[in-house]
Amino acid sequence: MGMAASQARWISLAARKTNVEYEGQQINQARTALANESSQLWNELYNMEVPTAPSTTEFTKTQYTFENGDTTQTISEIQPAEYTDIDGINYNSYVTYYTKVSEYTGIRNTNSNPQVQYIAATATDPGYYMVGTRKLSCLNTVDRTNTSETGDWGTYSAQLDQIALDWPNTQVAKDWTNFKTNGDVTALDNIYFWSDNSSHVNFASQNATTGDSLEECRADSLLALHSYYADYQTANKELSKYGIVEYDPSGRATSLQLEGSSVVYALEATSVTDENAYNDAMNNYNYQQQVYEKKVQDINAKTEKIQTEDRTLELRLKALDTEQNALQTEMDAVHKIISKNIESTFKTFSS
Repeated sequence: MGMAASQARWISLAARKTNVEYEGQQINQARTALANESSQLWNELYNMEVPTAPSTTEFTKTQYTFENGDTTQTISEIQPAEYTDIDGINYNSYVTYYTKVSEYTGIRNTNSNPQVQYIAATATDPGYYMVGTRKLSCLNTVDRTNTSETGDWGTYSAQLDQIALDWPNTQVAKDWTNFKTNGDVTALDNIYFWSDNSSHVNFASQNATTGDSLEECRADSLLALHSYYADYQTANKELSKYGIVEYDPSGRATSLQLEGSSVVYALEATSVTDENAYNDAMNNYNYQQQVYEKKVQDINAKTEKIQTEDRTLELRLKALDTEQNALQTEMDAVHKIISKNIESTFKTFSS
């Protein structure tokens, strides 16, 4: 191989080696970037909060009850307090409890199949409405002179007062209020009543704009008739009073004396779990667990992709290393040839 050819070959090999080294540097930089990305994914996974399943103990509390006659009262809250009444009795707590109270209430009755009829007047009988088998009477026909509580008018008045209070936007309430406020006796012509199977006196409107009157239900049997009555209803009512609460050594309340009473009630403690709150917490946990698992799967998939790319780059780097070694070996051989050519050339001119 001539001197020029050897030099050209050596330069070509050197250039190729430089390219291999540069490509190797690029691969190392790419692998470093992949390592940083993998580290970020690992940190993200490490910093993720693992959902914790709720425990029933978190939603379980001690509930106190006491017996007041035949009624069980349930205490919802006992707050520490300092209060002295006018008799000098010191109370250490403010107690909130639920008790059953019977209250006079206006009630709406919905009859989806009222079967309203109107029986026309005859020579001997005036016309009247029927609801099913019940004959109705107009309120304006009731004797209003007997206003006692036991008389018909007194009884009806008390019921209508309560209905107007609880159902103020109904036609029955408006007509009754018009009579009571303005003395409009003709308003009573629009109110009809009858006794149902439970002996409740029901009041309904002859005409109304709400689609539930006697006339509207008579014209259209698919409409529902709304009637109203008043009766005593039992409901739980929340009360709060000062009280004297005694505790045992473990901190559990054992007795209660309420303000204004000398009766000391024994308190019964039971553990009560708020099932609705627990179920809501469990549903939220299941959702958070699904979100967590999805994020883990996404991170694992990204990590696997990074590892695949890194293995590909590693194989390419090994191939470049092998190529570089081969180039270096060939360059050494060419270098020896060049050295021999130089040596032989200079020896020609030596003595």
